[in-house]
Amino acid sequence: IIQVLLRGLQLLWTLLLTALVGNVIASNVAAAASASALVNFTMFVVVVAWLVSLYGLAAGVVDSVSSRFASPAAVFTVDAVAAGIFLITAIALAAKLGVVNCGDLQPGSKPGDWIGYGSFDDAKRCRELQASTVFMWFLF
Repeated sequence: IIQVLLRGLQLLWTLLLTALVGNVIASNVAAAASASALVNFTMFVVVVAWLVSLYGLAAGVVDSVSSRFASPAAVFTVDAVAAGIFLITAIALAAKLGVVNCGDLQPGSKPGDWIGYGSFDDAKRCRELQASTVFMWFLF
């Protein structure tokens, strides 16, 4: 039952990440290509998180029915690969975002291709990216 509860928590973080990153993508108006690439990669990782979460949940529920589907080696492998890409994405988001006060973005304080720029409301985009970074670390 603990595994199912943890997978449920993983699904919650994944749902929150889907909403945050999806909104960043939806509000994109003129982001630099490097910033858009990382945001798009983050959405790819979120899709992977959905697949891993649902597979893990199904493996936890059907554990007694089919040992081939819920093989511990298969679940461990999928989780290990997912943890690796979660770690990579969390580090990349944190590095690109940097330490910043999103409520006090001074013009010219960040380079033009900074990941927080590219929306009509840069402060909102910055906060969404900060929250996405935190939830990505939670998923890791």
